[in-house]
Amino acid sequence: MSRHRSARRAVAAARPALVRLCLVLAAGSILYAEKPPDVPGLLVRIRDEVLGLPKYPGEDFTRGEFHLGEGDDDTNKTHAVGILIKEEDGGGGSRMTVVVSRLEPSAADPRVRYAKEAKTLVCRFSAKGVEILRSDPEEKGLGRLLGDILKAVVDKKNLLNGRGPRPGPLICL
Repeated sequence: MSRHRSARRAVAAARPALVRLCLVLAAGSILYAEKPPDVPGLLVRIRDEVLGLPKYPGEDFTRGEFHLGEGDDDTNKTHAVGILIKEEDGGGGSRMTVVVSRLEPSAADPRVRYAKEAKTLVCRFSAKGVEILRSDPEEKGLGRLLGDILKAVVDKKNLLNGRGPRPGPLICL
């Protein structure tokens, strides 16, 4: 019996310290909770990465085609991304259009994939900052989608430069 009483006393003595520890951990998780993604910052980074790709001859705009999904092989990707960047007339900055389409296998040949459910994002870059003109993707998931697009752009640039893709999981879609 005395052993049981001493165990209870030890637990009772430790209880205030456990409560303080729980409060500290809870406060820390609130302070270090995941920040919402910086959508304008992601758009600027995507634009800068795409502008770093070579232009096609004869075009007065920059474009890039990318794929979202696991692995290096684009044939296994689940989404196609097209990005077009054009300088606006009169030096008013530039405009970027991003189109994301889900890729669905053909019934006749599963190796062939058709683009379905295209979603478009159009934004303008000016001295005032980034302005989103049109956004079909939901605002709630836009930051995650843009993070995945940025990863796809950087991975393609790395592959074109003879380096491998960045490590890390695909977090969206």
